[in-house]
Amino acid sequence: MIGALVLASVLHQAPKAFVENPPAPAEEGIHFQAALEAGGQALPSGTGANQMDGFGVVFPRLSVKGGDEFEFELGAPLRLRVLDQEPQQLEQDYGGRLRRQDWDERSDFGQILRNLRIGRDDGHVQLRAGGFSTYSLGAGWLVNRYHNRISPDYHPAGGNLVAYLGPARVELFASDVLAMRLFAAEVRLDLGRLLSDQDTAFDRFLLSVDAAHDFGKGGGTTPALSAASVGFQAGVVKNEKVQLWLQAAAGARADTLIESIPDYGAAFGMVVRGQPNETVDLTGRLEARRQGGRFRFGFFGAGYEFSRFSGVGLSEQPLAEELLPGTFSGYGEFAASVIPFGGPEDLELTASASGEYFVSTGRVDADAVLQAHLPGGKTVAELRVILTDLTVHPRYSAAVAVSHRFLPAVYGLVTAGREHFPQAEGNLRHGFTAGVGVGVDFQR
Repeated sequence: MIGALVLASVLHQAPKAFVENPPAPAEEGIHFQAALEAGGQALPSGTGANQMDGFGVVFPRLSVKGGDEFEFELGAPLRLRVLDQEPQQLEQDYGGRLRRQDWDERSDFGQILRNLRIGRDDGHVQLRAGGFSTYSLGAGWLVNRYHNRISPDYHPAGGNLVAYLGPARVELFASDVLAMRLFAAEVRLDLGRLLSDQDTAFDRFLLSVDAAHDFGKGGGTTPALSAASVGFQAGVVKNEKVQLWLQAAAGARADTLIESIPDYGAAFGMVVRGQPNETVDLTGRLEARRQGGRFRFGFFGAGYEFSRFSGVGLSEQPLAEELLPGTFSGYGEFAASVIPFGGPEDLELTASASGEYFVSTGRVDADAVLQAHLPGGKTVAELRVILTDLTVHPRYSAAVAVSHRFLPAVYGLVTAGREHFPQAEGNLRHGFTAGVGVGVDFQR
């Protein structure tokens, strides 16, 4: 979709990620799909301005899927400037038309890779690459609901590798495989498999160590940031309909440990997952946290690509240098999937939301994602809202996209949103965008 969010599977990245899922039925054969979208988009005209330029957008895509173990999609939106308001940028664009900010650094060529998947979710090795919109590393104590393509002028391709090695699960993540940006890793041990040969002890006691470092060189230059955490999760109830996990973690800034008083945090909470029937999947998480100084849990969150320039608001300190008074906070997260088997006439819904309240400062952060296939099977709607520090220095991002299929191979789409543009001096400038288009596709 032109300017739309590329939504990942919300529930797969929600807290239930450490729960094993049953294997899905295998798909056979190779499937091809090609699509071409064309339309128009209004976007702020550039550095230091909120006026709107007009663009014609052409978006070709090609995808190949080989069973359940391999698929990829290639394509990129080409924005051609047709209305140039002050400050004028037409002469700076490639060929006098192709928007320069979309292709002015090596990372931008990563947008050509829309998606790559090798390996099944229930296999021993899985590789993912492309855009990540709600990515969490493990339980999300460091990297939580992260969106690597939220910035309208930065279009990286990220990568994620998961491997199961006996009782250990190793996960590696890069937010941008073409630049020195955010790299993170987790090693998680299944203590039950390590210490016991009884099936009842498997997948119940998990010990994890996470580390993340952002070099800050890509999509604009920002201060480097490192953090690490250790966590423990215990499955106290596990049956076909309900699972209850207790979890605790401690974390610290890895790049400030040489100081006299390191910045650290601690957390304790629980995760509940319920599956009352085959069509409904619910997950809830509650956590009490102590954090402060230059460390907080969920450092690399949904709006991190903006927070690394300005932790809150539009022109405050970068997140890496932001000092938070020592405080307690409450964090909650909820995810739901309702996918009936009644056919295309039924509503299909996936949604997740998270929020955090800081006791001493009254700060509130929130994030929500919604995707709905409306009854009839022809209309799909997607919504993403990210709210940062609503009480003192508020900042919010929002994007909505709606597509409707008029004919078997023809569909229309509408997009709108509030964008933020990092400036050369390190602050942010906000603006609004809207687009409309039509697409054709076929598959065989």
